Amino acid sequence: MSNSRRAVVILAAGQGSRMKSATPKVLHEVLGYPMIGHVLRSATALSPERIVVITGHGRAIVDAWVDQWAAANEGVNVSCVEQVNPRGTGHAVQSALGALKGMDEVVVLYGDVPLLQTETLAALVAARGDQSLSLLAGQLDDPTGYGRVLLDANGHIAAIVEQADTTPEQRRVRLINAGMMVVDGAFLGDALGRIDDNNAQGELYLTDLLAIAAADGNPGAVYVAPDADELQGVNTRAQAALATDFLRKKVLAELMADGVAIEQPAQTWIEVGVQVGRDSTIRGGVELRGTTRIGERVLVERGCVLNGTVVGDDVHLKPYSVATDSVIGDETAVGPFAHLRPGTDLGKKVKVGNFVETKKATLHEGAKASHLSYLGDCDIGAGSNIGAGTITCNYDGVNKHRTVLAAGVFIGSDSQLVAPVNLGEGAYVGAGTTVTTDVPAGALAVSRAPQRNIEGWVAHKKARQAEEKARRKGSN
Repeated sequence: MSNSRRAVVILAAGQGSRMKSATPKVLHEVLGYPMIGHVLRSATALSPERIVVITGHGRAIVDAWVDQWAAANEGVNVSCVEQVNPRGTGHAVQSALGALKGMDEVVVLYGDVPLLQTETLAALVAARGDQSLSLLAGQLDDPTGYGRVLLDANGHIAAIVEQADTTPEQRRVRLINAGMMVVDGAFLGDALGRIDDNNAQGELYLTDLLAIAAADGNPGAVYVAPDADELQGVNTRAQAALATDFLRKKVLAELMADGVAIEQPAQTWIEVGVQVGRDSTIRGGVELRGTTRIGERVLVERGCVLNGTVVGDDVHLKPYSVATDSVIGDETAVGPFAHLRPGTDLGKKVKVGNFVETKKATLHEGAKASHLSYLGDCDIGAGSNIGAGTITCNYDGVNKHRTVLAAGVFIGSDSQLVAPVNLGEGAYVGAGTTVTTDVPAGALAVSRAPQRNIEGWVAHKKARQAEEKARRKGSN
């Protein structure tokens, strides 16, 4: 869609008192992402020249989040404008007029309507044609609480009446105003100066634009969303939960349609930004969050939680493994009960087994840490083997230090590698060793005390215990 002189305005100034939260309403999450973020994603699909977010309650927090989002989405022109002493939706858009000068078309969205689909928005834009505006509406079995869309004999919009101002006859109308609209830029600037607060709430309603357009002889067009669930506003935590479930089911349905096997959809959480390749299988209780990307033919078993993690092809993630901001290479196996902390980078055909924790760790192709190890701030060479109970001692109480293993290093069980330390290619470390200095290539490092066996020690100990027991008995 063309971005010729189009702007998007997002109304996000509401307090959201029914959330009963110190967090501004639009920052409450739906499927793991703030509501305002979902709306911004939809807005960018319209390729607008600029996006203006109207903020008010909790302005500093909302502005900061929007600024952070804009920094992560280069090329999108986003700014925030404060609505001072709010007096309704019309007043909110009036606050943005300075930022909308020269715009041919303005799309008005709401920051607490996170389910609106880009296809619906595109249809709303197309519905305007050459008219002053187009309005998004929906058909509800129970329209209580919503403004009613009143049509004239030709099917054009005559007016919108808010619930508080409806007559008994108007309350029976099932066509409701979803609030979103597309407005001709020149008409918007003129008509906003003509609305008044002569209503039950004493506010300036943006919906009065419809009556003004009709009075001017150019009534607005209406586009009825094919799925009224998209129009859900979120004002309570219960509504946020319902919206989350709606979006979660939609994401799962799209993935399954693209060739992903999701064995227990009711128990699976996959967020909007996640990608999963064909012929991958997601089992019950899995959570895929943030920017996680999963390749093809991957098996993600029960209870795995991945956040911001990139997974290659033909990977096996065993039950209850957790990975955050990590990379998992092709044909690698992880878990069960493994914990990959931020900065972990596993190469091809790596094995990270049960109860292994990694952090800022690179394991090159074919490296193995099969069980019960902590690998932090380290670089593990290709084909190296890390025995059970190995610890990289990376923290001295003040600073973090690195451990570097060349290719083909073998670490015996119950070893401690005290960083900073380097182990050369093919080096061996004997079980139970504490390595405090570099180990040359091909060398064996052993630091444990020599073993000695004391013959007859057990019998001698038992005899002494018997004598002591008899002595105590005699003293009583």
